[in-house]
Amino acid sequence: ADQGAYVQFPFEQLLAAAADESVRSQCIVIGEDLGTVPPGFRETLADWGLWSYHVMLFERAADGGFIAPDLYRQNALVTFATHDLPTFAGWSSRHDLHIKRALGIDPGESDDDRAAALDALHRAMAWRGLPSVDYLSVTRFLADTPSRLLVVTIEDVLGLVEQVNVPGTINEHPNWRRPLPIELESWHNRLV
Repeated sequence: ADQGAYVQFPFEQLLAAAADESVRSQCIVIGEDLGTVPPGFRETLADWGLWSYHVMLFERAADGGFIAPDLYRQNALVTFATHDLPTFAGWSSRHDLHIKRALGIDPGESDDDRAAALDALHRAMAWRGLPSVDYLSVTRFLADTPSRLLVVTIEDVLGLVEQVNVPGTINEHPNWRRPLPIELESWHNRLV
């Protein structure tokens, strides 16, 4: 894996199986069309009825700015990040950069890159008339997309800086085993 490899599967047959199962189970299938995908991949998924997965951190224009909400697909799930990415609080405070560097992992961006991304987020929020750069404003931004599903993570609602999973780690980071700081029974009072 450290040399990089692509594994090819019978794409059309897998799409047909996913579409058949979606109809049989009366459910939506969301394709993970993130990262490196071949040309036409997203369009092919859409042709088969699979929805897109829009992660705001990845939805950027060539100049690094965040794309406008109306450029998101309708048949899509939108969210700020994923379990493999920093929470909003972790990203905006640059906590994830510090953690990855402490673990000896290249974070994939410099402090200047993150400063530029934060500036781009400020511009996107201001352009939409949102009063501040906080998670509630980001959620409002995402709610303005035509996308039909919006995922809000409990880690973001609670303002946690630690991300659920740091890819490339096994024992170096407590992936998937960090308890939430509140009991299930108190969620209602915290979220209302």
